[in-house]
Amino acid sequence: MISKDRVRIHPCIQRTLRARLRQHCASVNATETAVVERAIEKYIDGTGDKTLLFRRLDRIGRAIERLEHAVDLHMEAYAIWVKLWFAHTPSVPEEAKRAARSLAESRYKQFVDHVAAEFNGGKRFLQDLPHESIADEKELLEATDDEDTKPESTK
Repeated sequence: MISKDRVRIHPCIQRTLRARLRQHCASVNATETAVVERAIEKYIDGTGDKTLLFRRLDRIGRAIERLEHAVDLHMEAYAIWVKLWFAHTPSVPEEAKRAARSLAESRYKQFVDHVAAEFNGGKRFLQDLPHESIADEKELLEATDDEDTKPESTK
């Protein structure tokens, strides 16, 4: 007897698919109804493994793009700094090189200490830059929908 919250449907499927369904149900000790019901839920809800995997890959791809942008920005800032350093640093006479090296080591230690303090404090160079939103969460979810999750009639 069918419970009151369930309805009987009569879809037609290929014989080979029916044989595979029976074989799968026997191997996992499940009813055909349970397997078909779960498959339909996954299809309609878009929660199948493939769909979830593509969504996660898309998020990872966007994170990598943000990292590439940050690295490019840091490399450009570093290149500009090196150019300015070469342009404004005078040559050191041979007799002053020992004192210059000592001063350079001292200033480098101060620089490293300052960078460590800034980094440990949570402040980042990229936070000083303006951020641009490319899309809201709804638009991103719509963009990540996989063609396989859409019904045949909309493809």
